[in-house]
Amino acid sequence: MDTSILKNFGLNKNDIYVYETLLKIGRSKTGPIIRNSLLVSSRVYESLRFLVSKGLVSYLVRNNIKYYQAESPDTLIDETNRNIGVLKTLSKEISDSPITIPSRNDVNIYEGKHGFKMAFNQHVGRMKNGDSICIIGFSTRAYTKGAESKELRSFFVGIDKLIIPKKIKSRVLLDKGLIDTLKKEREDPSIYIARYLPSGYFGPCAINISENEVLLSIWGESPVVFSVKNPVMVKSFQTNFEFLWSLSKDGKNKKK
Repeated sequence: MDTSILKNFGLNKNDIYVYETLLKIGRSKTGPIIRNSLLVSSRVYESLRFLVSKGLVSYLVRNNIKYYQAESPDTLIDETNRNIGVLKTLSKEISDSPITIPSRNDVNIYEGKHGFKMAFNQHVGRMKNGDSICIIGFSTRAYTKGAESKELRSFFVGIDKLIIPKKIKSRVLLDKGLIDTLKKEREDPSIYIARYLPSGYFGPCAINISENEVLLSIWGESPVVFSVKNPVMVKSFQTNFEFLWSLSKDGKNKKK
């Protein structure tokens, strides 16, 4: 049983020892708890008071003696759900606040898988209904290498679910070998107009260009995303994409 997650709810190692002890020995007076947890009595009493306040331990009184019992962490689940609701409200208020709207010259770096997903969720979240997005992919090898790549690829199925209702117009330039992969893996590949350039053009960096932002993403065990919101740079990337698009070939399968 892994109880280490309880640290996220304010429990220290002594609290967890006491909780684990009660899970093992069942309802008990303080004496057996002290002996089995190998903690001094003051630490045990302190932890018991805290655990009771968190709803992880209950007690009953018989002949003026308290008998303690470990409880399932249902109260922590309720607390988490309440906090999620509060955080969602706070997140919306922050997003709607005019003070958070920066001058269009921001550069941000998102590191790790969590940062990677945050960057793309925010990228699509800021787009309006009917907006356009242009994507320049990278090589087949960079896209398919490793388990971490598979996790990030599956993440984009969820991104598609955000794009579809917004009716975002999506054009993507891919390595020729990834055209079929796109059709197999994505929620609705028809939302993408996919074309390809000669093999060898793409590197390990993918580029997403919306009407107000450019994302440059590098995949791997520790993915990195660079976000640039500069109108001059966005326009430059858009112009470059249109030039490459004019040189590209249709990604539809053709009979030989």
